[in-house]
Amino acid sequence: MTDFFSNNPSQPLEWFGLTHILLTLGFIATVIVLWIIAPKIGQSKYEKWFRYFIIALGIIFEWRVFESRILTGSIFRMPLCAVALYSLMFSVAFKKEKIFKIGYFFAFGSLLSFLFFDTPWGLDRWDGWTFFGAHAVIAWLAVYGLRALKWVPSKKDLIHAFEFMAIYAFISGYAFLRFGGADELFLFTPPVDFLVSMQQNSEVLYLGLFSLFAATLVLLMYVPVISMQKKAK
Repeated sequence: MTDFFSNNPSQPLEWFGLTHILLTLGFIATVIVLWIIAPKIGQSKYEKWFRYFIIALGIIFEWRVFESRILTGSIFRMPLCAVALYSLMFSVAFKKEKIFKIGYFFAFGSLLSFLFFDTPWGLDRWDGWTFFGAHAVIAWLAVYGLRALKWVPSKKDLIHAFEFMAIYAFISGYAFLRFGGADELFLFTPPVDFLVSMQQNSEVLYLGLFSLFAATLVLLMYVPVISMQKKAK
């Protein structure tokens, strides 16, 4: 048990090994189930307790990272996943609909983090569970806000999300170039090995394609919104 909560090296997950595949499928299953039952939860008298339960999970999974990232680091070292997690937790906890409608669009990193995880910790360490648990909470909160609380972002919210992402990326990139440290948005350090050669050949090409990829993912987050709007009509 002591080793489980320690920082000692662990056995990392094999990329797309059996454990990784089952973990990802399990995560997708929870999102689908929550999507189905969330409308009924939203109408229940116990709605707030379910909402607080998800938020409590987010705090438990994220606290150790929060200590190092915020309390001893810089807010501009946060990846978009952290921006999504903190904004969604705050908005759902205190029912701030406007904040949710912006933070929702950054929840795409949840699935990507399961597919292309960048943590050295496996499931034999608490840090491995916190990594995947925190990213799962992002998706759960996004679905909960859409389906249970009926907060549906508009095209204007989508534009605001793009504006925020551009400004935040500029500040984060400047912080990395000026002060060094971690490139949390992967603007200059590719998140996966197969992009390294592209970045080495042309940083401009890499940055352009990576930005286009991120923008496409934000747009894809609007697909469930369109589906809900059509169903409502």
